[in-house]
Amino acid sequence: MPEPKVVELLVHGVGGATPNEQLDDPSPTRVSGDGTVGFYRHKSPPPGVTPPDALLGTGAEGPNPEASGDFPGARSAEVRASLVQEAYCWGGINSATKSRAAWIILAPFTLINAACWMRSAGPSDRAGRIGKGLHEAASRLLALSLTGTLLLAAGGVGVDMIGWQCASRPECGSRWSVLEFLSRPDSWAHPAGRRLALTALVPLILLGLLWYLARRSWVAYESVRFRVDVAEGTSGLSAPGFWEGEFQVGRLRTLHVSLGVVTVALLLTVPAFTVDGLGDASPGWGAVVLAAVLLVLVLLVVATAAQGSARGFPGVGALRLASFAVLVASVVYVLAPHSWPGPGHRLPGYGTLLMLWVGAQLVLIGILGIAAVLTGRGSSGQMLRGFVAPVFAAFGIFSGIAYSAALLTRVSDWLGHGRDGALLARPPAVVSWAAVAFGVEVVLVVLLALYLVVRVTWRVGRGWRGVLDEYHVTATAPDTPGSGPVPEISGRARQQAKKIVRMRAIADLTESAGRYLALLVLPLVALGTYGVVTTLTHWATPPTPATYSVQYVNPVPGAVTLLYNAGSWVVGATAIGLVWLVSQAYRNEALRKVVGVLWDLGTFWPRAAHPLAPPCYGERCVPELVARITLLTEQGHGVVVSGHSQGSVLAAATLLKLPAARAGRVALLTHGSPLQRLYGRFFPAYFHAQELETLAGRLPRWRNLWRETDPIGGPIEAVERHGALADPVQFFPEPHEVAYPPIRWHLDYPLDPAYGDELAAAAATVRQGNVE
Repeated sequence: MPEPKVVELLVHGVGGATPNEQLDDPSPTRVSGDGTVGFYRHKSPPPGVTPPDALLGTGAEGPNPEASGDFPGARSAEVRASLVQEAYCWGGINSATKSRAAWIILAPFTLINAACWMRSAGPSDRAGRIGKGLHEAASRLLALSLTGTLLLAAGGVGVDMIGWQCASRPECGSRWSVLEFLSRPDSWAHPAGRRLALTALVPLILLGLLWYLARRSWVAYESVRFRVDVAEGTSGLSAPGFWEGEFQVGRLRTLHVSLGVVTVALLLTVPAFTVDGLGDASPGWGAVVLAAVLLVLVLLVVATAAQGSARGFPGVGALRLASFAVLVASVVYVLAPHSWPGPGHRLPGYGTLLMLWVGAQLVLIGILGIAAVLTGRGSSGQMLRGFVAPVFAAFGIFSGIAYSAALLTRVSDWLGHGRDGALLARPPAVVSWAAVAFGVEVVLVVLLALYLVVRVTWRVGRGWRGVLDEYHVTATAPDTPGSGPVPEISGRARQQAKKIVRMRAIADLTESAGRYLALLVLPLVALGTYGVVTTLTHWATPPTPATYSVQYVNPVPGAVTLLYNAGSWVVGATAIGLVWLVSQAYRNEALRKVVGVLWDLGTFWPRAAHPLAPPCYGERCVPELVARITLLTEQGHGVVVSGHSQGSVLAAATLLKLPAARAGRVALLTHGSPLQRLYGRFFPAYFHAQELETLAGRLPRWRNLWRETDPIGGPIEAVERHGALADPVQFFPEPHEVAYPPIRWHLDYPLDPAYGDELAAAAATVRQGNVE
């Protein structure tokens, strides 16, 4: 067996740090894993350090004189001589391949999935259990409704704007040759029923693509299994099956695909029902049909909601068959003779269906709010007092609406105007409401930005002298090098003090992040509720009830027009911006890494609500880290897991699954960690104080480093010892330097002397534990 040593296992944060960057080595070698996710070592170690291949049989290829001679943070020669650095690089999951650029489109799904995990821990009484059940059911139903929103938008493009409006006018086909076979009166495809059936392929193709992507990622991530013994808790991150979502995601995928098929069927049957007289003067038919569909979906969601269940629900397979049977029946029905209206009308019933759909989503957000009340009783320290889940869910829903409105607006502009100057295809009235709502958002964002600037500036003006006192600065040399001291603070020193205060003030904004998000979301919920109610109430005043309804309660002349114009610009810019961002991220690896940060933050959690969201990297990383640490400890080595930022979250999840016999040989060093500051407040059911105390009790040593200038990392009460690190470590330049020390905020913790001290102490602890 190799001689026991201590391995410093580096787990990076968001942004996908490369092995070269983590190890400060131009040519590290991979010792485990694959090209996407892997463990790396120095090909040749610094002088005096035993080669990695002599320790663990990693197969180093000989000395490399150009390799780095320093272990960041490990200051003493003794520590360097006894440590083996190993870097775990997992960022390639979210940014390595070009196809990840298209994940930008899936951002609303990611938000809904994250909201599913944001419930409060709550009491274990009957009301708490009811709240937990309501939260899970409402989250999954909102996720289903978001899939429906995407399919309704695609149906609006294909069935309504192309198949119904544009193709009913011959000039549309003369302008767009690809649509000529639909718009030519003597074409076999020109009858309205056939046009609708053919253009329904647009949402069906999109649905098929989503199914393919979801299944592909399901095979690659959710099918990963723990290959070694793990600790099994009764709840939280250590619960059995928590990181094994294969069966659950498979069931949810079937459920969402079935909903998508039923949604396409609604796009075909609702217009036929309407022109046949079943929907005259009232949207009641839509409510009945939609309520029946939602009732079936509620029963199936509740029946398939068990986390980590190893058995499938037999009703899921039946639902899949039933949904396709409904689609076939709807095609047959729409191809039958109907009294279709002539050109110049929107697709009958489509606008009502959209408004009912949005109304159902708002009701579900309200149910999430009720669940937050039931589960949040007796809890403290939570973001927004436990109401973060409905706020995030609403943000996801309105993001989906924004995407849909942007798509419908751009297609309408693309199809152009007819000879009479009118649009060949007008978007539905809900797009007008979306434009007004996002006009309101423009105003709120501008006001919020101004407020934050004023708040930070005010704090800088009041606090910079306190920083000078903190660093014991009373008099400094002036800006001219070589001059003697003067009895006043130099301009450069004042600027340095203000920079420090400014970074601290910006970092403190994180504490109020939930309130700022709520400030942006709640007006959307209020305006959306008002829009649904008034539009359905005044449906007899088409085609633009949005302007009428808002103007009815708005005493400022022209305010609605201003908001509508600003919102329309935002909606249009959203469409153009998404296309540009996807195309640029596809070509540019650096930009792809920046976008990948969003997925690093949003896809840690299993896909418990939306199976079409980007895959959960935790379901690969946690089993892989557990297996690697188990191997190292089985070989007699001590392990110091060094987790930065999101890497500390992965490290904590991993060590909670590590058996007690192995955890006794592992120390944890976290830096810039959001475990308590963000995860403990946004996901209190899984990162509450008791869970972190449990983890601390399982390990021989856990220390946490943080700075007041760090907007992400913060203290962890379970292991808090010495308070925040100074940033910068010293106020004035080194004797051989001219520039003032940089403020490192969330970065470069291993360069701080405290890191080396804690690393040495952790290494000594696990080294002693290896002596048998």
